[in-house]
Amino acid sequence: MTLPVDDSPRRIVIVGGGLAGALAAAILKPILRRARWRVTVVAPRPRRSGGAAVVAGPDFTRLLRRAGIEEAALMRRCAATYRLASRFENWFAAGTGHWLPLGPCGPRPNGLDLFHFWVRDALAGAAAGDYGDYALNARLAALGRGPGGADGGSSIVEAGDYGYHLDRDGLVGFLRDLARSEGVAWTEGRVRAVRRDGQGAVRALDLGEGNSIAGDLFLDCSGAAGILIGEGLGEAWDGRWGGILGPETPDHESLGLSLPADPAWTPATWYEGTPSGWIERIPLADRTACRVVARRGEASAAARALGGEGDAASARPLRSGCRAVIWRENVVALGAAACEVGPVAGLGLHLIQRAIESLVDLLPRGAPEEPLRRAYGARMALVHEAARDAVALHGRLGRRPEPFWAEARAAAVPDSLADRLALYEAAGCIEAPAGAAFDETAYFHTLAGAGCLPRRAFAPADLANRHESRRFLEAVRERTERLAGAMAPQAALLARIHGPLPEGAVSATLRTAREPADPLAVLRRSAPGARLVDMVASLRQPFGCERSIKAARGALQADRFLLSLHRTALGLDPGRTLARIAAGLGLADAARAEAAAAIAGADILHLGFEDGPGGPLYKLYVEWSAEADRRWQHGPAGPGEPILVHRAYKWSPLARAEPVVTFYHWPGPRSPDEIARRLAQVAEKAGGPFVVGLGHAILAAVRAQGDGPPHYLEAREEPGPRLSYDLNLYATGLTVAALEDILTRAFAALGVPAEEAGRALAARRGERLGHVAAGLGRDGQPFVTLYSGVRAR
Repeated sequence: MTLPVDDSPRRIVIVGGGLAGALAAAILKPILRRARWRVTVVAPRPRRSGGAAVVAGPDFTRLLRRAGIEEAALMRRCAATYRLASRFENWFAAGTGHWLPLGPCGPRPNGLDLFHFWVRDALAGAAAGDYGDYALNARLAALGRGPGGADGGSSIVEAGDYGYHLDRDGLVGFLRDLARSEGVAWTEGRVRAVRRDGQGAVRALDLGEGNSIAGDLFLDCSGAAGILIGEGLGEAWDGRWGGILGPETPDHESLGLSLPADPAWTPATWYEGTPSGWIERIPLADRTACRVVARRGEASAAARALGGEGDAASARPLRSGCRAVIWRENVVALGAAACEVGPVAGLGLHLIQRAIESLVDLLPRGAPEEPLRRAYGARMALVHEAARDAVALHGRLGRRPEPFWAEARAAAVPDSLADRLALYEAAGCIEAPAGAAFDETAYFHTLAGAGCLPRRAFAPADLANRHESRRFLEAVRERTERLAGAMAPQAALLARIHGPLPEGAVSATLRTAREPADPLAVLRRSAPGARLVDMVASLRQPFGCERSIKAARGALQADRFLLSLHRTALGLDPGRTLARIAAGLGLADAARAEAAAAIAGADILHLGFEDGPGGPLYKLYVEWSAEADRRWQHGPAGPGEPILVHRAYKWSPLARAEPVVTFYHWPGPRSPDEIARRLAQVAEKAGGPFVVGLGHAILAAVRAQGDGPPHYLEAREEPGPRLSYDLNLYATGLTVAALEDILTRAFAALGVPAEEAGRALAARRGERLGHVAAGLGRDGQPFVTLYSGVRAR
């Protein structure tokens, strides 16, 4: 039986002129031109997106080629750069990172992903290197090279195995102009009402003032509003469907901002895990588009720490979810009206493109339409689930201890992902959906990057000749390195399109904001440092780690560390535990007994280490913070006597001598003005105008940029000339960058070479400020110490 086909012209109405609507119009009109179908877009006046960017993969590159769009023209219009990979830094754990390249990872021996042979060596303890070392695009991204050689050509370019970073407004405008040139009608207006017939299908849209637009098929590209599918047809949004944090929650927010351009135009989307969420950086030709995802109320502070403008009012709840039915009656939802999986892994544009391509395959050409709706829904359900699982994987594998990451790790795992991971653990293989942007190879890169290896290698690879497969791996890695070295720098390729980056542009290289390498690794370089780490780690309790640098006598000492534990981390008998640790570090008997007795009524224990010109030095601070906090909040209960906050013991593990004991008091000032008056009182004894002037400069920066008050302590040693102040700057919310110029001048005044000071401070620029201490040391000479970068362990 042959069913009749209605070939008469039809009317497609697209609601929404953003990315989804503009892309749908640009793709559909030329395809439907011969069928004389009319395409109309209804959208309000375009609004700027605030500098947002779009991440595209190889499927978009191939779409442009099929459409005959000139790449250079698009890139100029969209301030675009080439994209070869994503880099995840400090994501699964602080101090770790991995590449997630686009395209394949080397050849596929016997039709198998190279991962299966790599993981066999890795499980056997062989020196297999990182899995990303075998992926050409990962190596190119790491080296800052583009997809082509000096002449622009390469196998990557021929295959289209690369993507782009694109300015969102530029891309939408480009697609809008392309659609109009193809004959798409673009109507400015807002949908005021949806008119439906007796069977429930949409027949027309009322735009107000007597204007309406009729259609046969309606595409809802109105974003989160879901004007047609949600408001018009009542199809509910399911926020329980999942994302990186599982069910949708308003407790997390997303905030966009712009930073200066990356002068190397690094060909990678950069994701950096932070204690409160993550930061996404997308390098464009004229700037770096940035997105901060954090717990509610923290995104704006994180944006300011990056040196960008973050308006709290522009922060939006992190949204993920899906509609159970995305083609209902004659309305098809695309983009955020249909599904959102969260801003990670660059999947948003891929979902829109797959939806449009599936719609082209299944466009209705007359009754019956129900089979088309079912087929489209089933196809897109697989696409959406694949994207959701990819995002959920990035939360599930994390080991960071902070609440944001703990919630992501504890979120319910979709059954499809749970089954996939169970098979991977047992058999070493992945059953990834065909055609998914996050394919089998992407899973392998992510799992390997998280240090999550299967119990055994995939059987077909495990049975191969070990000697031959190992030689094959070595040859692939060597070839990958040679090919990467032959490609042109990304900046050289892009300079042909955009011209060189203007001289004097401020650097915002993607690597500067990464968390520093694990400081515990530095501590372990010496036997005394390793002993301290081992003593603390043996407690198996959370602790803080903070670094410091000290300038004095024309030298800069950088390898200084402080590990901090709450008294409860020392167990039911904190005095006994402290005595055991102090004995292991060589603290003299009398001081050890005194510190052990003091900790019972104290709050925090700090253990420090530095390896300076005089050799290794241990430090032990007992801190009483509760009484100082009470006095700070409620005022003194009696006479305003200085409150002892720290008693510190400092000794060399190489000498059997009594430690130097330092006392840190809070003399009572609360506000910056009160602290400034106190500094004037101790000016002469604490090192004169230089040291006090530094304090005033820091207080001025706090008044101008800080979100909270500084706290003030004074340190003395008796007998001895030691007198210094300590400005606790945690509550100000500032980073080292806020005081970089001030500290550079202070270090120079102490005789530290400017280049050395600049390097040391630049390496800490993005770290959160802790303390700045300054005054006279026990040798009677002035010093300045900066504490920063505190992290939970």
